[in-house]
Amino acid sequence: MSRQDVLAQITEALGGVPGWLSRLPDDQLTQTWGTLGWMFSDTALTSREKALISYGAAAAVHCTY
Repeated sequence: MSRQDVLAQITEALGGVPGWLSRLPDDQLTQTWGTLGWMFSDTALTSREKALISYGAAAAVHCTY
């Protein structure tokens, strides 16, 4: 998927492209948007459960963010 396609999807979903997303390199933008898409999509897990998994994973790898 091209950068323009990803940016179009982000604009459609969020109403615009946040600055931090627009500054990412192409490969990282595609991967990050895919991850965010999973986080916000309807699955067997609730949004809360997905957020807790992400929080736990970030803590496990000592993420500085």
